[in-house]
Amino acid sequence: MTMEAGHKQTSGLINPVLLGAILLAVFCVVLLASIAFGVSDLSIGRALQLLFQPDGSAQSALVWDIRLPRAVLATLVGANLAVAGVLIQTLTRNPLASPQTFGINAGASLAIVICLIAFPSFRGVGTVWLAFFGAAIVGFAMWMLAISGRMSDIKLALAGISIQLVLSALVQAILIANNSAQDIVYWLAGSLNAAQWAKAWIILPFSLLGGCIALLGSRHFAILALDQNTGASLGQNAQRVGGLAALLIVILAGSAVAVSGPIGFVGLLVPHAMRRLVGADQTSVIALSAIAGPLLLNASDLLGRVLAFPAEVPVGIVTALIGAPAFLFILYGRRLK
Repeated sequence: MTMEAGHKQTSGLINPVLLGAILLAVFCVVLLASIAFGVSDLSIGRALQLLFQPDGSAQSALVWDIRLPRAVLATLVGANLAVAGVLIQTLTRNPLASPQTFGINAGASLAIVICLIAFPSFRGVGTVWLAFFGAAIVGFAMWMLAISGRMSDIKLALAGISIQLVLSALVQAILIANNSAQDIVYWLAGSLNAAQWAKAWIILPFSLLGGCIALLGSRHFAILALDQNTGASLGQNAQRVGGLAALLIVILAGSAVAVSGPIGFVGLLVPHAMRRLVGADQTSVIALSAIAGPLLLNASDLLGRVLAFPAEVPVGIVTALIGAPAFLFILYGRRLK
């Protein structure tokens, strides 16, 4: 089982540098809009002024204590999920793979919910390690299925979705049985509503560590998309590199789930779109996904606030509304081939 992007598509539709510049420009616009617009709207000029010259006013506090932490958290979570998506698609040679469709997000969520029910005061950075544990168990199981070579990419994706549904059902059963607090239920929808600087600081080291290693090792990870014989002929230890990729997936996806809940489809759509646009070069795909992921998540968060004003739709619901039809489209395209 090989991934099409690794074989058939050697060049893309657009130069990676040009696409990166476009994505960065659009991201900056969306980020500024996310900071300016909300229950209390600010003009773009006023938002820019407060970003660079905070004046201690109520508006300044709104920007620096509420909206900017939320935008930063969305940026880090979006980058984590997108890069994790690139790695999991490469590792399994499956363009339908993502932290959600392979059940990794659900595994991390289940571990966190069980602990929060048993120990309600257990919060903060400790939840990240729980997320790693849950994500690692599911990720290892899916990796074993992938490397066995017994399942097509569609069947493997369906197996992952089945695991995700079972684990999500277990989470819901636990919450119903324990009459859990509303904040946990809201968190499970994938939400940035409770974003704080503390959460951004929790995820930041994992984002930097995972992102840098993924980028620096991109050439080695790209060989994983080839068959094992080709990788061996190029002098690469597939098990060692694959193990590192799996570890990075757990770090990136697990830390994202810990601070924002299980947000789906970012890790599926972004890598798929980047490969379509720039081709199979792994370095370009990882770097561009690290920009496009934050762009998608910030835009989805802003859309959720605008559509339901003065309330808001959790960002995980918005990404699901965008991602589910796209996933079906990709799946249909795979079946035709």
